[in-house]
Amino acid sequence: MTRAALALCVLAAVVRAAAADPATADRLAAEANTLAAAGKLAAAASKFREAWLADKLRPELFCNIGISYYKAKDLVRAHLWLGQCLEQAALEPKTVAAVRGVVASVEDVLRAGGYAPVRIVVEPSATGVTIPELGPDEAFVGTRVVWLALGAYHVAGHAESYVDATQPVTVESAAPITVSLALHKPAAPDVPPVQPAVHAAHASRWPAVLVTAGAAAAAGVAAYAYVAGHARADLAASALDRQILADDRDAVSRWNTTLVVAGSVAGAGAAVGGYLWYRAFHTEPALEIHAGPGGGGVSLSGRF
Repeated sequence: MTRAALALCVLAAVVRAAAADPATADRLAAEANTLAAAGKLAAAASKFREAWLADKLRPELFCNIGISYYKAKDLVRAHLWLGQCLEQAALEPKTVAAVRGVVASVEDVLRAGGYAPVRIVVEPSATGVTIPELGPDEAFVGTRVVWLALGAYHVAGHAESYVDATQPVTVESAAPITVSLALHKPAAPDVPPVQPAVHAAHASRWPAVLVTAGAAAAAGVAAYAYVAGHARADLAASALDRQILADDRDAVSRWNTTLVVAGSVAGAGAAVGGYLWYRAFHTEPALEIHAGPGGGGVSLSGRF
């Protein structure tokens, strides 16, 4: 018995209970066997693929895809699927040994037929790989050796959170080829700088209020000093002795001094108060909120 025949016998004897959809898988597998018996081996491989998708807990269905391609003389696909069949952890030791024998014989035939072993190395390791020239159904995951005939091909990779990539490869001889396919994370978007939001804050008017109040008080003192000094001067005009006259003159002098000082303070206060009122209504300070990718901040600018 040949190694291929042994593999077929072993795989046909493997029966496993499935938790997915065993009824659908059984129906599709029966259809696949019917197609294989009719010599429609490529169609049988496709049907075995559907059966395995319905119940992925049965590795014999997966391996029968490769066996069907092997019997159809489609050795490139047979090698690709049987290589993945060997990775099924639930396979029995005898099945593994039989499949390895088939894979070895396939490689011998491919090597003699001028096919080249192309080792496809991917990064990240979970990259899904397709070779469009072989068809979308012949996809696989991770680093793998694919035998290709002479010609030009494209190796396309896809992985979640990475940018898809395609690497061309040309097979010119039967010499081994290594193709590296490294996917990269998408570049960070170019975020324009955020313009600071400016919110006008009400300027404090207390300085203007206090200065104005002080100026008003000084004006009141000046007015009182004027009235009091004028009254004391009238008394000095009717003084009966020199001592009273001297006292009245001293008092008038003090009131005049108070009038000058208070009047000066009132005038200066009026000028400063007017300036402060102007600044309060026309040049308010601004509260600036700075926000950006690196953080934010708050600043208060203005004049007081």
